[in-house]
Amino acid sequence: MDQALSAAERDAIAASARMGEPDRYLAALLAPPSARPHLLALAAFLSELARVPARVSREPAMGQIRLQWWRDAIAAAEGLRTGNPVADALRATIRVCHWPTAVLVEAVDAHELDLARQGLADDGALAAYLWRSEGAPFALAAGLLSGSAQADPRSAAAAGAQAYGLARLLMDLPNALARGRVPLPQSRLDAFHVSSAELLSGADSGKVASLVANLCEEAAEALARSHAEVVNLPRAMWPAFLPLALVGTYLRALEGGAQMILRSPPQVTPLKRIARIAMAHWLGRF
Repeated sequence: MDQALSAAERDAIAASARMGEPDRYLAALLAPPSARPHLLALAAFLSELARVPARVSREPAMGQIRLQWWRDAIAAAEGLRTGNPVADALRATIRVCHWPTAVLVEAVDAHELDLARQGLADDGALAAYLWRSEGAPFALAAGLLSGSAQADPRSAAAAGAQAYGLARLLMDLPNALARGRVPLPQSRLDAFHVSSAELLSGADSGKVASLVANLCEEAAEALARSHAEVVNLPRAMWPAFLPLALVGTYLRALEGGAQMILRSPPQVTPLKRIARIAMAHWLGRF
């Protein structure tokens, strides 16, 4: 990490990661010390992107301006300080770890979709969104931790993106609906005969419950696939995938019925989050 960052700037990076990406924050703390600042910078970057839609819920154009700022910061000339500690830490990590800037720009692009009122078109669009927002960061983190090991983490990252991304999408569904956005693929709504209006109204219908249950089942299946992939990777890479330990917890929290899911975000206590991440780290069980 760039030694020019002050203690206050490093604290700001950690605070951003902890607030918006608590799972990745905890995973970073359990990574080797040499990798920790880089993983915190990545988590803080993803946290800043995720907070954009909530900050500009009534002015999506302002959100697009904020996201463009991140694209520009990523692409800025080497040596230039942006004045934003998260951006400067990320840029230092890009340089030191030789991360491809295109992958990080794609993460920005994914969050631009969060500003749109309409959801994704179909499962293909959903898979692309989950890869850019969740899968590629898993792969970057795993690559950073790999050392000299010759292993490709992309299959594990793709399965992890589907499991973790779907679970988080459903956990955040009430917030998205409160902003007037339906984030689920239109093809899924059509398959269960659910309209956007039904979701936005918070109606506790059996159709909505079936849709949510189907997505939860899909996330659980993806979690099993991701676990099978992760355990075949070098153990040094495993901390990158520690957030997957929360998928089961999230899915259990989503079992409270359609009305609760649509109107109030399910909660996971900080203690439970820490316990799940710690157990996965020490026992190797995701």
